[in-house]
Amino acid sequence: MKTRNGFVSNSSSSSFVIYKKDLTTKQIYSINNHIEIAEDLGIKTWDSPWDIMENDKSIEGYTYMDNFDMREFLEKIGVDSDKVTWDYEQDVWEDKKWKYETVL
Repeated sequence: MKTRNGFVSNSSSSSFVIYKKDLTTKQIYSINNHIEIAEDLGIKTWDSPWDIMENDKSIEGYTYMDNFDMREFLEKIGVDSDKVTWDYEQDVWEDKKWKYETVL
């Protein structure tokens, strides 16, 4: 019998962070209202919008179910793709995964 040690997931999560200094006021508004703006741009929308958080320096987004093409959306509103950091929590996740696997 074969066994597998490690983490298996069917989730489709994703996240991003963009420094506000790299965005226009209109882009920040569009990201915060991405569902409404996406419909105007002809981008397919689903019932699970992204959770958007904003502070003085950055705007961040996270979703558990990646049913909204945020990359396409950001491109259509003119956000420079080099200014977007995707899955910024990946390093944290890898550390937790390593700790989980070492106890098995």
